[in-house]
Amino acid sequence: MILEQARKQLQDMAGKHHLDDQEVTITCKTLTPEEAIGNPLHDDYPIQLGKERVIEANFMGKKGQAFSDSYFNYKGSVKDILSLNLETNARRAIFISSLNAIMAYLKNIPETLHCKDDDLMRCADHFLDFVKDQSLKTNNVLLVGLQPRLLEILTLLKNVRVCDLNPDNIGKLKCGIVIDGPERFSDNAKWAGAIFATGSTIVNGTIDEIINADRNTVFYGVTITGVASLLGLKQYCYITETMNLNICQAHQR
Repeated sequence: MILEQARKQLQDMAGKHHLDDQEVTITCKTLTPEEAIGNPLHDDYPIQLGKERVIEANFMGKKGQAFSDSYFNYKGSVKDILSLNLETNARRAIFISSLNAIMAYLKNIPETLHCKDDDLMRCADHFLDFVKDQSLKTNNVLLVGLQPRLLEILTLLKNVRVCDLNPDNIGKLKCGIVIDGPERFSDNAKWAGAIFATGSTIVNGTIDEIINADRNTVFYGVTITGVASLLGLKQYCYITETMNLNICQAHQR
């Protein structure tokens, strides 16, 4: 399992930096939609529709976030986090947001804070260039997880199918595409030459099926930043790329 590989990597990292024997508390809380993404131009993002929330962990002043449809607030040590039972979405969200916060503290990744307000549209504009730069050798692309702005961009460039877990979306028409449910993933993955999948699949437990589909796969969003860094997964995230660029520029001054 991808998640267990990430846990092992984090255990090794925590041991190397002597974090697991410190009584340092990680606090995790659930953000409101406005706290998470501000007031963007559109109002059709999953978090605004009440289907997901952002879980935010704080470790030694550094924050990490993760999307989840199941959540609760939490306090615990690094050792507690590393020993969490990861069989539910809520516990996986706690683990992943904490992993992101710990890795930000260790300066392996920037703080994984979701973009807000106008940055959500900048993300879509940047995604257009990102997809073009990928030089995908396929005309068929599967989007896993309905992100409306990314779907709008993909339909300009490729033949697109969409799979989503939200029953309110399944069977609906978005950008001329009928949204499929998870039972159609296998067939759609065989059709597709490339997959763009939400990074929250690491939280909802579907990431292994996506990896096993063995397609050219890119995960999008802040949730998977730490795991992507640890395991070498391809990721698209406008805000973390921007923060990385700012860090590099600061170091060059």
